[in-house]
Amino acid sequence: MELFSVSNRPFDTPPAAPDPVAPVEAGQIAPVPAPGPTPATGFQPPRPGPRARNPVTGLETVIGNDERQRVPDAGGDPWRRICQLDLIGPRGTFKGTGWLAGPATVITAGHCVHYPSFFGGWADRIVVAAGRTGDSYPFGKIESVHFSTLNVWVDGLAADHDIAAIHLSEALGDRTGIFPVKICADADLIGRMVNVSGYPTDKEFAKVQYHHANRIMAVTPRRLFYDIDTVSGQSGAPVWAQDAPDSPAVCVGLHAYGIPGTPIDLHITANSAPRFDDAVLAILRDWVKADCERLGLPVPVI
Repeated sequence: MELFSVSNRPFDTPPAAPDPVAPVEAGQIAPVPAPGPTPATGFQPPRPGPRARNPVTGLETVIGNDERQRVPDAGGDPWRRICQLDLIGPRGTFKGTGWLAGPATVITAGHCVHYPSFFGGWADRIVVAAGRTGDSYPFGKIESVHFSTLNVWVDGLAADHDIAAIHLSEALGDRTGIFPVKICADADLIGRMVNVSGYPTDKEFAKVQYHHANRIMAVTPRRLFYDIDTVSGQSGAPVWAQDAPDSPAVCVGLHAYGIPGTPIDLHITANSAPRFDDAVLAILRDWVKADCERLGLPVPVI
């Protein structure tokens, strides 16, 4: 199977005037002043708090007790590398999560940029807010109309390749830091502690970042499976390993699916992420390289 990148429009094509779209909640994407960057605070997972049984069933992806913890200040590191996304299309505004893989490249789920059920195809535009906490935007908001995903996602909604990029007009990642990406062998993943943090719609209208960590339960050649609580709005969140507080945060997957996306023959109750292989990593690197070259920026190693 050949993998290649598919984009919604070339950079020299001006976007069409968007139709008026009502946001999910009033004022969600109204302009606000952008304060300066917040200094890094180190890796500090939120302290444990009360756990409540989640009453929602069906497509809900909290497994058992809800163990997600609110990130009190997403302007610190590594939380500020994670972005809240307003996904705007002709059918309304949806919510998602992304993360900086390069100075001007946000990685997210394919269904956050191209999905018939949400947008009837491509999103019209996406508003990116790195490190958002409530009405605080420590790095401002950046609107993009340029997106890419993989051909097999556009052609067949292939869950194993539900990966995309949002191309920015400025070097946001130079201010937030970026997540390095790593290809890991199965033996290095099974049982490894990983983190997922993003912006769920069931918590404060997707305005605040929530985190949960647990161990990888199972892997397939293209997916990671874990008992980490997530809800709609967290699609596209990074799945990262950080083995010690002073070790680097390394992204090993991209959260995209709840329990219904787990193959029944695995006999586990788990959420899941597409994982990276050589072909996908090459495309991610191409996205980052092209964005850097377009803006005249040095190309980082990811």
